[in-house]
Amino acid sequence: MIPLHEPPLDVLLNFADIPATVEAHFEEHMMDVDEVLAIRPASVISLNRAAGETLSVYVGNVPLASAEVILLEDHLTLRITQFGTFDS
Repeated sequence: MIPLHEPPLDVLLNFADIPATVEAHFEEHMMDVDEVLAIRPASVISLNRAAGETLSVYVGNVPLASAEVILLEDHLTLRITQFGTFDS
């Protein structure tokens, strides 16, 4: 990850009320159409990630950070582990 330069706080506060979509990407999983059509409530889709692996966090399709999934008061949450943009 390449470190981000931090703009002055007063500049950031000008944008504080703008909504932004935040996404955490677990992984993409390829499935055949017949597998997708077979999905029902209680279906299980296996992923290739191990528990404890870090996820990529995006804001508006821009990589922002890495995070780990943790359980906090019966909710899955993200703990940011590193900020910065990702090397291509």
